[in-house]
Amino acid sequence: MGDALAVVRYHIVLVAMLAEVVFGWLMTGRYLVALTAVVALDWFLINLLNRVTDIDEDLHNNIRGTERVARHRRAVTGGSLALMLGSFVVTHLVAPALTPWRAIVQAIGLGYNYRLVPVPRLLTGAWLTAAPEARGAAWSLTRSRFKEIYFFKNFGSSIIFVHTCFIYPLALAERRMPWGGVVALALFFVLFELTYEILYDLRDLEGDRAEAVPTYPVVHGERAARRMIDGLLVTSALVLGVAFAAGALGLREALMIVAPLLQWLFYRPRVRRGLTPGDCIALTHLGSGLLAFYLAGTAIWLAAGLPANIWV
Repeated sequence: MGDALAVVRYHIVLVAMLAEVVFGWLMTGRYLVALTAVVALDWFLINLLNRVTDIDEDLHNNIRGTERVARHRRAVTGGSLALMLGSFVVTHLVAPALTPWRAIVQAIGLGYNYRLVPVPRLLTGAWLTAAPEARGAAWSLTRSRFKEIYFFKNFGSSIIFVHTCFIYPLALAERRMPWGGVVALALFFVLFELTYEILYDLRDLEGDRAEAVPTYPVVHGERAARRMIDGLLVTSALVLGVAFAAGALGLREALMIVAPLLQWLFYRPRVRRGLTPGDCIALTHLGSGLLAFYLAGTAIWLAAGLPANIWV
């Protein structure tokens, strides 16, 4: 069971589900709990196929469950693709408005895991990590994975989160929040989520180096990666503060400014001694716990008859 949970990266699935409920409620006023099944399925499929395509890297980084995936590689791949196609039929019958957005999510996921994306060589890990005399033509096109493309390695994942946590709810329920607030929350979420991506990259530094994956720690070094994390945490907090001061968000949404602070307090001592897989999973669970606490706290607040929100 432990191997199975590690293989599907259940901690990422869980935080995506909770984020969909929280941001869906803030934008639409509805707890779209049933939608979490679709969010969970999409992230399950993307994570599972990623484990199949990252076997060498995960073996190098001692990620749990990798040996099992390697032994059943073909069965896992075939089963995942069959489940993906079958799920599209079912969800289209129940909620056809989700179909185009799910198609985009899974297309990004396939591009993340398989060499389907045409890209100039100078953006790929093979070019960035090679010796200058062995690089070849910088602007010649090659096919690569989003994971092996500088910047898009992290940005692609954040775009999937935006789809599952923001676009999915808006496709199914009427928006009650002004667009300014939606954009501010999405921008905050992208900046904050990217800190998770870089922290995971710090954990996987040796394996990424060996496989020429152009993460920020590989390309720029660990110190620069930590500065990026700190900058993203500060900027995400500033987005909430500016949006609150401008009246685009209320105090209810601005309370999320606590999350970047807690993340900074959690990660700094651990990154100094060297991040472990357990640290990254615990960090993700911290995010899930904050989302669950936010849901419970706001529900209790409203049940007590207190103001739904406070605006500047």
